[in-house]
Amino acid sequence: MDKKTFEISHIANEDCYNALSIALNNTEQVSHMKIHKDYIMFNCIDIEPLLSIIQGIDKDIVVKEVIDGQKRQYDFAQRREREHYFMFRNMINEEDIMVLINKISNDQRFKNIQYDNANRLLKLVSSQKDVLSLLRKELFKLNPSVEIIEHRKPVRSQDVFNQKYLMRYVRISALFVTIALAIITSKDNTIITPIMWMMTALLFAEIPIKEAWKNILHFKFFESVNLLIIALIMGVVAGAYVETCITIIIYQLGAPLMTRVLDYTLKKIDSTVQMPEKGIRLVNKNEEEEISLYEFEKGDILVVYPNQTIHMPGTVTKGVSKINTYSNTSTYDLVDVKRNSKVHSGDINVGEKPIYIKVSKPYESSNYIELMNIASTALVHKSKFEKYIQLISKLYTPIMIGLGIVLGIVLPVIDYKEYSMFIHVGAVFMIIAIPLSSEQSTSLTILSGFAKAFESGIVIESSQGLDSINEAQTIVYDRFDGVEVTNEEFELFKKLSHMGRTLVIFNDGPIALENDQYIIHNYLSVDEKLELMDTLVGPIVYIGDSFKDIALLQKSYVGISRGGVADSKVVESSDIVLIDSALNKVYETFVIARKMRSTVILNNIITILTKIGLLIGVISFTGLPLWLAVIVDWAISMLVVRMSTHVLG
Repeated sequence: MDKKTFEISHIANEDCYNALSIALNNTEQVSHMKIHKDYIMFNCIDIEPLLSIIQGIDKDIVVKEVIDGQKRQYDFAQRREREHYFMFRNMINEEDIMVLINKISNDQRFKNIQYDNANRLLKLVSSQKDVLSLLRKELFKLNPSVEIIEHRKPVRSQDVFNQKYLMRYVRISALFVTIALAIITSKDNTIITPIMWMMTALLFAEIPIKEAWKNILHFKFFESVNLLIIALIMGVVAGAYVETCITIIIYQLGAPLMTRVLDYTLKKIDSTVQMPEKGIRLVNKNEEEEISLYEFEKGDILVVYPNQTIHMPGTVTKGVSKINTYSNTSTYDLVDVKRNSKVHSGDINVGEKPIYIKVSKPYESSNYIELMNIASTALVHKSKFEKYIQLISKLYTPIMIGLGIVLGIVLPVIDYKEYSMFIHVGAVFMIIAIPLSSEQSTSLTILSGFAKAFESGIVIESSQGLDSINEAQTIVYDRFDGVEVTNEEFELFKKLSHMGRTLVIFNDGPIALENDQYIIHNYLSVDEKLELMDTLVGPIVYIGDSFKDIALLQKSYVGISRGGVADSKVVESSDIVLIDSALNKVYETFVIARKMRSTVILNNIITILTKIGLLIGVISFTGLPLWLAVIVDWAISMLVVRMSTHVLG
């Protein structure tokens, strides 16, 4: 049933207004409630159960049904008798109920009072709008612990059984009858045979048909289930009766398997980006407890053991240690902390002893939450490669549907005797026309790449950043200002120079660098760097670390900042933010991007080659079974979805 729109007006005062809002909001049947200055609007299927609630608050309230902009007023004075059904909770014995029944039997407002002992069901007829409220008051006087609940229809066990299973038995009976008639008439070659098989196929496909109808109502014509129904009809017309029914059964068996594979994939991605959930709180001088980080309040003492991350900012109250502050300060130097030292979320205790921190801000304001917010916005825009795949998929399905219509409908109409077998070919084409599963697997693969990056301390600030790295021709690495080059950096340079791209190094260290394997520019100003970038072969990936690099980050095709979240402007100007102090994370970013792209390409190759294989098969063998095409399509879909998490390792 469709929901209707109603308006409540002539509300006496603010108290009445609030009471109405709360009462309506607490009822399950009310939805899309909008509170205006002079009236309240809401949707519900049936207004009758709500009239007693509304009238109980204020009898002068006016209720109107809104139909095409016109408002039809309800008349509270107009009463009609109807049946009411009530059940009871917390009832130890039935003595109180029998006393209640005897009492209301003498009340003229209630008629035909009956009580079902087996189901503890009270039935009566009344024209009152507030029957439940009246009975609650009377029952409360007798026993306050007993609760009475109203049902709109009987809830006897036999009624529930019939309602739940009757239609199922009717469908099963109809299915057996149509199958029997189809088999019996199959030797007569009459029109009854295809009609019976068509009815059988439609009964088998009841759930897909409902889903297809919903898609049509929402103008989604190229969904896989829609194409299946078309293939079903064409299969029956082609005379492949049993084959078509088997195809429908296989399709419906494959759907839950595909759902399980998809759930497994999403859970694997979710587990990769799990946020820290618990921390240790000091209860008293010697007692500690592990609680959710969200339960920490300002002033609580957070205990951070060696090699653990500080999840919330605060002040050290006890302990002496060293901390790594790279994610907040962009510096590799360890910081000594002791009593009264300030620490921030994201700092790491790298000392040998625990430190005790008095929390100054809750976990919701920590850098971890900020990083998660940055990462979550990365999915707003699709990457360029993902757009290409979607474009191919959008073109593929209509083309295949067009070929299926020509082969399975147009040619048989022109010359049925010669092209009648093509109806079956057209049905197989409709199965093959099901949208490329690689489109879904592409999105999941890119999502897996983001998850793997986040797990590695690499935050994708722009959704196009990670995939766009693969298109870069030049890598520009801007060294830390005034810092001598280390063996770790030399190792990084070696790895980057062997990636098939030109490596350019801006050296601002105290010693000039020289190397034949890559291009080095020493002691350039920001303006000189910008001019030089105009001469490099693009697209360019720029790797910087400070506010002086903002212009360079913005100019590059992909900007990678190494300085964590120390400078918000640097983060805003970057496509990728590295919050881990290990220099190898720079190279790991490229590795994740390359692995993500190769997985996407492999999944698409597998999908397209499979589709081509089916096309060759149906053209070479016009009797290629429909069910085989469905099995292959489900198998490939499950395979590429499962492979989409390959980047996670």
